[in-house]
Amino acid sequence: MTRIFSPLLLLIFMCSLVNAQKDCSHDNTGLIPIPDLGLGTYRGFTGGLYPDGSNVRPTEYLAACIEHVQNIQPLDIAGNADEDGRIVMLGIGASNPGAEFNKFIEISNYFEPRNDKLSLINGCVPSIGIQDMNYTASEYWGNVMNLLAENDLSADQVQIVWIEEENTAVGDTAFPSAAQALVTDFHFLLQAIKIMFPNTQICYVTARAYSGYADPGTEDLTNGLKFPRDYYNGWGLKWFIENVINHELGYTYEGPSAEIPLVTWGTYHWTDGSVERMDGLLLDCEEDVAPDGLHLSGSGEIKMGQLMLNYFIADTTAKYWFFDEEYTGIYNNDKENSTLNIFPNPVLENQIHIQADDFNSNEKIGINIFSIDGKQILSLQENYSDNMTVLLPELNSGLYMITIYLSLIHI
Repeated sequence: MTRIFSPLLLLIFMCSLVNAQKDCSHDNTGLIPIPDLGLGTYRGFTGGLYPDGSNVRPTEYLAACIEHVQNIQPLDIAGNADEDGRIVMLGIGASNPGAEFNKFIEISNYFEPRNDKLSLINGCVPSIGIQDMNYTASEYWGNVMNLLAENDLSADQVQIVWIEEENTAVGDTAFPSAAQALVTDFHFLLQAIKIMFPNTQICYVTARAYSGYADPGTEDLTNGLKFPRDYYNGWGLKWFIENVINHELGYTYEGPSAEIPLVTWGTYHWTDGSVERMDGLLLDCEEDVAPDGLHLSGSGEIKMGQLMLNYFIADTTAKYWFFDEEYTGIYNNDKENSTLNIFPNPVLENQIHIQADDFNSNEKIGINIFSIDGKQILSLQENYSDNMTVLLPELNSGLYMITIYLSLIHI
């Protein structure tokens, strides 16, 4: 019998096509990213991705998310459970989201633990705003259905949806009205998704990246994409998710009367230009942004694609569908209350300590460490000890994933 524990993360220290012009002088606006704002306020509204200034899902809401993602399984083209079927994650958005999702696909293709039943489909289309997709009869959805069919997939196999969108037809830059209007837009969109993809278990929403480098005086720049609507985009998503958490009227996501799929945060891409966020992310005008000031350069795409991969590697809800079963042990871990502690984190002096104080003495511990791009950099097995010390090779500073395997020793 082998029991595989959920991967842990280990930190080791050692949209529309436009002809806008880039204006790198418009930087450092003083606005604070919503996750960094925390209990602070912007014009009287408390920050944090979730209620009460928190960036962590509330307990009951997290339990609901886990209940939904536990239902994700390979489905055949008719939506029936099938071990040989597929799990489809569909990306929805315009040009910038499309580039970000493509880069996420490209990078994650090299991530060995990724679920081999998972199909990542990029349904993003340049110049398509949320107003072009928030009703089921739109041309956009016909194109998405064709894309699925071209990949021998169907709408009934879609179980995960990733969304980054904006209403490009509205130029309102007043707060909070611009963000509040976006809540309504997203409500229509999620209702359409529920109808077209009935097996969707969870939707991850992403806030737009900084658009302030695009010269607002450029005639070809769509009003809905101009700064500060990029910043308000995140507020709209925050309030939409709070409506989900609070079970507001029209936001039912459970049972046969469900009106929308369950929605939660994915990544938050907004930075105050080149001002480094608490997690280190920034958007450098010269290196990360294309000449139009709105779209991302190759460097910017890599940043956002890597940010997305890091998120889905680490997120509690994603481990149920993003990883192969052999890397998570969700289905074959029969010791749910095991105590497993790995420290220090961040690593100090190339040593980590592993405590597992309630296993049997005839168990062997296997330890695998992967770089964030999925390359295995350490693999070893040790006889059980309630306090083990593991010496690591020389590694670059960064984020790493560690998996622990415990197997019975046959004597």
